[in-house]
Amino acid sequence: MAHVEAPTFGSIILAGALLKLGGAGILRFMYLFDFDLLRYYVCGYSIIFLSFSTLVCCVQSDFKRLIAYSSVNHIIALLPLFLINTVSSDYTATLLIVLHGLSSPLLFFLVGLVYELFSTRQLVLLRGLCTVSPLLTLAMTFGFFFNIRAPPFPSFIPEVLFFAVSVGLSPYFVPSLLFFALLSIVYNLN
Repeated sequence: MAHVEAPTFGSIILAGALLKLGGAGILRFMYLFDFDLLRYYVCGYSIIFLSFSTLVCCVQSDFKRLIAYSSVNHIIALLPLFLINTVSSDYTATLLIVLHGLSSPLLFFLVGLVYELFSTRQLVLLRGLCTVSPLLTLAMTFGFFFNIRAPPFPSFIPEVLFFAVSVGLSPYFVPSLLFFALLSIVYNLN
C-alpha cells in the first residue's frame, strides 16, 4: 500500500490532494456514461468491499496502516454515490471528499509526528501516550474526533446522507451499511 511505504509528507499529499482529484474527476465525467445495467452489481460489490475493508481496519496494529485503510474505506464509499448519480448523491460525495481531504492529512501528520517522537507506529506501544505527552494526545483526539462518524462530529453529516442515498437505491443494502457503521466506530475508537 502506497500510504504505508511513503514518507509522512507523501501520505499527506496522496490523501489530501491526489485521491480527491481522482474523486472530483470521476464526479465530473460520470454524466458521460450510462451505468444502468451495472449499477446494482457494482454497488453491491462496493458495499461488500466496504464492509470487508472496515473489518481489516478493526484488526490493524500499525497506526499508519490503520489510517491508510480507513482512507481507502472513505474512498470506497464514493463509488455507490457516483453510481447512484443524483443531485443528493453528488452533494454527499462532494461533502465526503472535502471532509476526508481535511481529516486524513491531519491524521497522517499526527502519525508522522508520533513516529518521529517515539520511533514506533504500533498501537499497543502507544497506549500510555497520554501520560507522556498530553498535548499530542489532545491533538490526536481532536484528529480522530474529526474523522469519527458519530453525531456531534463533522463526518456524521455525509455518513447520514450516504446511508439515505444508498438505501434509496436498494433497501437490501441496510444490513451491510449498519455493519459498516458499527465497525467504523469500533476502529475509530481503537
